[in-house]
Amino acid sequence: MNAIVLSFLVVVGSTVLSVAGMLFVRKRFPIPQLREHHEVAGYLVGIVGTLYAVLLGLVVVDVQGKYQQARMMEETEASAAADLFHLADSFPQPTRAEIQKALLEYVSIILDVEWNSAEAGQFTVESTKPLRKIWKTFNVYEPTSNHEQLSYSQALVTLTSLSDSRRYRIVASNSSVPAVLWTVLVSGGVLTILFTYFFAVQSWRSQMVMTTMLTLCLSLNVLLVLLYSNPYRGDLRVKPVGFQYDRGIFRELIGP
Repeated sequence: MNAIVLSFLVVVGSTVLSVAGMLFVRKRFPIPQLREHHEVAGYLVGIVGTLYAVLLGLVVVDVQGKYQQARMMEETEASAAADLFHLADSFPQPTRAEIQKALLEYVSIILDVEWNSAEAGQFTVESTKPLRKIWKTFNVYEPTSNHEQLSYSQALVTLTSLSDSRRYRIVASNSSVPAVLWTVLVSGGVLTILFTYFFAVQSWRSQMVMTTMLTLCLSLNVLLVLLYSNPYRGDLRVKPVGFQYDRGIFRELIGP
């Protein structure tokens, strides 16, 4: 679903429901009766509001941290692929060609297949074949000079970094905020707003404005959790900019 449409549904929908609930309570219970609950409701809303604010803040920080980590790992994987491609120039043919062609195939599969499948929620791991081909090439290769030995050692470190970054991408693309946590977030927000209904404000317009502001604050934070729940899906997903750059360079260097 488009991020703008999703934002409208979450924010506007929750605001309309909260204001409708406030008007219903104001119509059902007179102000003198609501004032009787001020002291108890004040303590309870303070406790519930504080606990919910802490939980919501931690979840928002967590999902945004995972999003930033996914961006960093995308850059790491793409950079490792580029470094490995250039390190392959230190080896003779046909080893050099095998590594570079496998890397081009690896990057192309990520761009054309895996990134799109992650967006659709059906992640595939078709890049396994070219990655195994690269590992096999290095495992059977025997360096014959000091220069090749140094390049070979650095290439193994770079290949390990590429493999680890890829593993993180696969795991992260299949993860999301647990349903139990969503239940707690939504329930906590609803309870926090419900407690505000038991405070009597003389002007219903003023209470409606305050209820709207509170709902907007809570719903916008919940929206952040929703939008960043999976860094590889939605309009705010991580873009494979590094891999796009790699493929252009690889094709230019390998030639037709």
